[in-house]
Amino acid sequence: MKKLIINADDFGFTLGANQAIFKAHTEGYLTHASLMANTEYFEDAVSLLPQCHGLKIGVHVTLTCGKSLAKESVLEKNDNLDYTFVQLLLMRKSASVLKSIENEVEAQILKIKEQGIEISHIDGHEHIHIIPSINKIVRRLAKKYQIERVREINENFFESLRFNRKNTTVANIIKLLLLKTLSLFNEKSSSVGFYSMLNTCNITAENLFPFLDKSKRYNTVEVMLHPSIIGADSNEYLQTLAPRFRTFINDETRTEEFELCFNKEFENYLKLV
Repeated sequence: MKKLIINADDFGFTLGANQAIFKAHTEGYLTHASLMANTEYFEDAVSLLPQCHGLKIGVHVTLTCGKSLAKESVLEKNDNLDYTFVQLLLMRKSASVLKSIENEVEAQILKIKEQGIEISHIDGHEHIHIIPSINKIVRRLAKKYQIERVREINENFFESLRFNRKNTTVANIIKLLLLKTLSLFNEKSSSVGFYSMLNTCNITAENLFPFLDKSKRYNTVEVMLHPSIIGADSNEYLQTLAPRFRTFINDETRTEEFELCFNKEFENYLKLV
């Protein structure tokens, strides 16, 4: 019987995400959440944690949105971090750039630790932590602060395609292949399997549970979700975000993944808590 890490990314990004994660844990089966330290609703997310007994919190490292927390960073664009994954991947990693990235990632870790939160894992917003130069920094800091697990994109392409053929997209196929290729250059330290890039942000009971039932590759699987309550955030706040984030936040799949968190089929599995 598989053990599951049912993880919600983007804790602290929006009010809708915070409310969904709170309910999905206290009333549903959500076990983990990845917290963004440099976003508008970080404090709101932290305020919910005393009522979330057993919810494990990770660092959702971001360089693609939010405010810079590190001082004198060469990464800042008018105090904001608004790079894309591709920009970060292709960026010339001079010594000053790498130092700024490390300072920023460390500042995000420390801001969460300063709240008295025990950090269980690290991952990256839009998977930026898979970029090899950033991955080295993340792993070094994980060891420094004794953070046990760094998310790895280790799913098998053909196995995932078997269970997600109907609803995968060309974009997600390219994304998985790119992340798998980049992962070849990264340290591997986790026996936790990852599900699923081929249906990123569109995980449903119809594609998830057959995978969990039939896949023999991992004893422990992390299911990455992005639950949110649409309409909880003001239009004024949403307009401050990049268009790709506004589209993502208002997509109906946010509601579908939120509802998945309450599916009683999760009771057929052992959860990591």
